[in-house]
Amino acid sequence: MEFHQIQNSIIGTPQGSIISPILSNIYLHKFDLFISNLKKEFDQGKVAQRNPEYRKLEYLRAKALKLGDTIEANKQLKLMQKIKARLPNDTNFRRLYMVRYADD
Repeated sequence: MEFHQIQNSIIGTPQGSIISPILSNIYLHKFDLFISNLKKEFDQGKVAQRNPEYRKLEYLRAKALKLGDTIEANKQLKLMQKIKARLPNDTNFRRLYMVRYADD
């Protein structure tokens, strides 16, 4: 529809049509298969290595809890929450993610 008048078109599908997402899924199916095969080749490792700094804080927190020092344990917990538990740039672990969606 252009300027409140219906215009016939020989290309594309009408916006808001139920057929639009179906056609896009049919059209992008080969792309999905390609990415799926690429992911199988790209993904490496099972789990990223643990962050040594996080492990140290985890140890100090457990030690403080064992001694009954909850204030120190909470302090260590706050520090633990600021860093990642796993190494973000572990060379032996990588993943490929793809998000695809269709929107009118």
